[in-house]
Amino acid sequence: MKKMVFFLALVLAFSTYSQGAKVTEEQKIKQVINQFFESLEKKDAALMQKTTMNEAQIWRRNNHKKPIETDMRFSKDDLPKMHTLPDVKEIALEFEISLGHGIAMAWVPYEFWVEDTFSHCGVDAFTLFEVDGKWKIISVAYTVEKENCKRQIR
Repeated sequence: MKKMVFFLALVLAFSTYSQGAKVTEEQKIKQVINQFFESLEKKDAALMQKTTMNEAQIWRRNNHKKPIETDMRFSKDDLPKMHTLPDVKEIALEFEISLGHGIAMAWVPYEFWVEDTFSHCGVDAFTLFEVDGKWKIISVAYTVEKENCKRQIR
């Protein structure tokens, strides 16, 4: 009887560990986005390239400018000059992820700091494709807001 109880406890513990150890697709997507933010903070072009497709687009909407300004660039064009950027930190405030059939979208409100000074907030809208079992960013569209920011305490 003791052996049976021990065996059942062992099976239950292993089963619980295995389920807890599985990484969900949402967690993989969140990890890629966090690596994207980390590449900005570390000025790491190789890490940026690892998170994005070759032709990934970055769209910006400056809502604090009048008239509102929008522009687009390719992430690959940022790679050679990343090391020259000021020290920045982008902080994700939350993640809302939708996915299916190899495509995902993530809605990520954020705040942005430059040289340890709050710069702005906004929303990032990421689109990702799953390629060979890995999630890659194909586009980022973001807003730049100077007012009504829900800032985290630093």
